[in-house]
Amino acid sequence: ARLCPGATGTDTGGSIRQPAAFVGISGIKATYGRCSRWGTIAFASSLDQAGPMARDVRDCAIMLGAMAGFDKKDATSLQLDVPQWEHGLSPSLAGKRVGIPKEYRVDGMPEEIEGLWQAGIDWLKDAGAEIVEVSLPHTKYALPAYYIIAPAEASSNLARYDGVRYGLRDLPEGAGLQDMYAATRADGFGAEVKRRIMIGTYVLSAGFYDAYYTQAQKVRALIARDFELAWDKCDVLLTPTAPSAAFALGEKSADPIAMYLNDVFTVPSSLAGLPAMSVPGGLGKAGLPLGLQIIGKPLDEQGVLNAGLAIEQRAGFVARPQAWW
Repeated sequence: ARLCPGATGTDTGGSIRQPAAFVGISGIKATYGRCSRWGTIAFASSLDQAGPMARDVRDCAIMLGAMAGFDKKDATSLQLDVPQWEHGLSPSLAGKRVGIPKEYRVDGMPEEIEGLWQAGIDWLKDAGAEIVEVSLPHTKYALPAYYIIAPAEASSNLARYDGVRYGLRDLPEGAGLQDMYAATRADGFGAEVKRRIMIGTYVLSAGFYDAYYTQAQKVRALIARDFELAWDKCDVLLTPTAPSAAFALGEKSADPIAMYLNDVFTVPSSLAGLPAMSVPGGLGKAGLPLGLQIIGKPLDEQGVLNAGLAIEQRAGFVARPQAWW
């Protein structure tokens, strides 16, 4: 809609990349720890990562350069120099290998998503890259692991919103401390937040911690290991950003599982803490934008941005909403 040149966001399991794909812009989640989380409301501390959304890849590189860097106020911040990503931009991928993970070809994937993915492969091949098939065998466990780990961390992080120190306070007449806690959290949190707090509290409870949370963390380590092995064969990975175009407002509210399944392509890289970017590739049958995702090695935002630029130049995506209001 061209209301602004760019925006900042936080990505836990795809919340920069998916919105970018849905509206036809670019968005990048840097390596975990590249950007400070200081000042953001913590959802899942081991997954949250700030990043930019912008009209094109170059603007993302500029914004990411401004956002990245060490922050002593964030214990997870990486104490590393910030590369000159904008100056390093190049659409040539000569000598680079692009991996296509076979496990991302999920059942029931719409033809338009499959077609866009193949177009992305052709564009990167045209940019000089070698295309190789890779395997990420634990991909199918990423969503279940994520929806245990993220709610568990959320239930702990959001416990601070109790009406005592800051934020909303709902104090019914004659209410005691426990009543204030309950009323404040009931009024202040929406249905989805409450659902995730309940799930998280359940999986962290004494009888289920080892059965759920501990197992999910083991799966997370296996997923990270899959990526490490894949880097022996390729430099970046190319996948769709989401298994569909944007769905209607409220369309999946009654079916949380269907909504969670939309994270199937973005969650694995989040669990591994890897840089990943979505760039627009075209329009679907309904005239809605579709995005392609590039996943890179740890701290290789430059490789991700360059692959994104190669796609951007070849896709020639220029579609804009005629009336966003």
